[in-house]
Amino acid sequence: MKSTKVIFVFDLDGTLAHTAPSLLKAGNRVLKELGRKKINVEKYSTFIGKGTRRQVEQLLDYTGGVPEKGLDFYYEKFMKIYKTDPFSDSFLYPGVSVLLQFLKEKKITMALCTQKNSEPATKLIKELKIYEYFKGFAFGDSTKFLKPDIRVFKHAVKDLGEARYFYVGDSETDLSLAEKVNANFMFHKNGYSEDLSYRKGVSFSFDTFFQLQVHITEFLGQ
Repeated sequence: MKSTKVIFVFDLDGTLAHTAPSLLKAGNRVLKELGRKKINVEKYSTFIGKGTRRQVEQLLDYTGGVPEKGLDFYYEKFMKIYKTDPFSDSFLYPGVSVLLQFLKEKKITMALCTQKNSEPATKLIKELKIYEYFKGFAFGDSTKFLKPDIRVFKHAVKDLGEARYFYVGDSETDLSLAEKVNANFMFHKNGYSEDLSYRKGVSFSFDTFFQLQVHITEFLGQ
């Protein structure tokens, strides 16, 4: 074990941080301008995971359809609003900071692999004080592709060397990507997805990051 380099790759939205409230705020601003009723955070959470453009499309479809000005127009409007404040009302799940510090102390390399575009994602993780833990990054606009395309993962780890990969995520998209890159998949059950803990390919499911840390400690034999 000690002779094999280990890299932990993390999803962001619904995995490390509850970001739906900030996204919802921007989404509801768009709906207000359209004269549509606001939606709640529980519903908006179901739109997250396939990229921000798809989020906006689902938001518009759910509330009455894409207006005549088209999806591009409302996606740009959403992003303009969201980029001004991608972190208010967002927060790390309990135990995340403790886990990341633990992995850093164990000299385990970490990378971030998210569908969120680089500008708001970087602002967010700097505000949440976790930016410095990551040595590799793949954002929604880092490549021409989105998860679960394997090229997104490869971008996140491209400068980190060969390793055994562990992927922590909260969605079927994350599970699919983990399977493609032969990574052990650790599923956050309190994220934005339905329960995947029963699915083949999930090596460990957890409710809290404290549970995940115990599991990792046992795995490392330390």
